[in-house]
Amino acid sequence: MAYSPKDKVDVYAHAVRGLTDLEPDPERRLKYLDFIDIYAALDENERIVYRQRYPEEVAEMTRFAERFIQQGLEQGLKQGLEKGRQEGIGLGEARALMRQLTLKFGPLPEAVRTRVESADADTLLLWSDRVLGAETLDEVRQ
Repeated sequence: MAYSPKDKVDVYAHAVRGLTDLEPDPERRLKYLDFIDIYAALDENERIVYRQRYPEEVAEMTRFAERFIQQGLEQGLKQGLEKGRQEGIGLGEARALMRQLTLKFGPLPEAVRTRVESADADTLLLWSDRVLGAETLDEVRQ
């Protein structure tokens, strides 16, 4: 796209304005904004001019970025809490199974402890079900 160097800041502003008008999806908007930034390649002086000439656009993009970042933080926190909860449940299930196994079969070999600690939740549940009817450790882990 050909434009005069003196129009560079204005072209950038129109591209940003068009983006905010046309793209409602925050992730796409951010991706396209990166593209506009790369393509325009404003230097620091041009960015200062842009902020002076187009304070509304700067404010809107700042609000957008803050909202997008806040949403990302909230989503990350929610995912982290859920992952931590799942890991906590898994540790609790492993601990309960090791207690059941120890009560029924006596001290557990290190290999059994390691296997229980590394098992997924479904496997731990299956082994917990088998403890009641098993005569040996091998019957639990089959």
